[in-house]
Amino acid sequence: MNIIHFVLGKANPNRMNGVNKVVNNLATYQHKIVDKVAVWGITPTPNDVSEIPQRSFETVLFQSKNKWQIDPTLTKKIKNISKNSVFHIHGGLIPDFYHFHKLLVKNDIPFIVTPHGCYNEKAMEKKGKMKDIYFKYFEKPFLQKSKYLHCIGKSELEASKRLVPNVKKIVIPNGQNLEALKFEYEDIGQEKGNSPVFGFCGRMDTRMKGLDLLLKGFRYYLQELKKPGKLWLIGGGQNIEELKKLAQELNIMEDVVFWGPQYGNKKLNIIAQMDAFYHASRYEGMPTAILEAAALKVPCAVSDATNLAEYVDKYNAGYILEPNTAEEIAWSMINFKAFKQNNKLKGLGENALKMVKTEFDWERIAQNFIEVYAA
Repeated sequence: MNIIHFVLGKANPNRMNGVNKVVNNLATYQHKIVDKVAVWGITPTPNDVSEIPQRSFETVLFQSKNKWQIDPTLTKKIKNISKNSVFHIHGGLIPDFYHFHKLLVKNDIPFIVTPHGCYNEKAMEKKGKMKDIYFKYFEKPFLQKSKYLHCIGKSELEASKRLVPNVKKIVIPNGQNLEALKFEYEDIGQEKGNSPVFGFCGRMDTRMKGLDLLLKGFRYYLQELKKPGKLWLIGGGQNIEELKKLAQELNIMEDVVFWGPQYGNKKLNIIAQMDAFYHASRYEGMPTAILEAAALKVPCAVSDATNLAEYVDKYNAGYILEPNTAEEIAWSMINFKAFKQNNKLKGLGENALKMVKTEFDWERIAQNFIEVYAA
């Protein structure tokens, strides 16, 4: 079997992009089982491989000039590909993929699609009319010719049932590479004291990630419930200045740290020194940052939209934000503060690590996908 993962970009796991981490890990672990595994990516800079880390599988990059043209080299490569190949396409509603889909169908090459959360109901509402038209006339016809539509969790499964009821669907979660989370302690220059530290890591997308709810919930905790604490936010993105402005308006800026994008040892140090990790997302695939925090023994407070609430609940690894409101976030912070005072955070953290080891083992997940490809 020849397994090829197809992505927008280079699947660089050091970028603050969950899809990159998923693709890199999935290909790495599958290559331990199957000889022929590769990642193909389309990018404006195919000759710049400086960002690609050394890895066991082949990375092939193709030129992306505009969203509606395909690199002739890619067309030629598809026509000459071995007949036992299967493609795993990562991402949805990407015009750059349109002609690639057509190529696979034309050459009778099997493929499965992982939309990584973009078919969730809330995600589809954003720029709704435009997305509806694109999905109906460009995306849906190819999904109907896929082997499977892969859903990361229940919210994506339910949305996909409505969008493409006749397409076969499978549910397999993301995994977490524990080896990648080994780090050396370093002083990050923040005084914690006895106050709890709440945190977030990811793209600064206010609406999707519910970061407005997190800031307002933290304000309620500080000012209405009159409790001490700090909020650390790691990441960059389109809404970071807007979020800083909101923190100023809420009069909480002195207790909030915007770390900006962080990577490697520094990022892991910051997360590991949090008392609780927050993801109040309104819609998602499955945030890899939550799995990272849990693997670092940090209890997690998650919304149902993260597709991880049932796991956190099953393993008593944190708090379920239900409903996902600012007030609920504030009361969850009260709970974590009490756990910290009673020395019970360590137990929740151990439960979080157990959850990752049991449910999100990449070796088992990689094997599950190989069985799906072969079905």
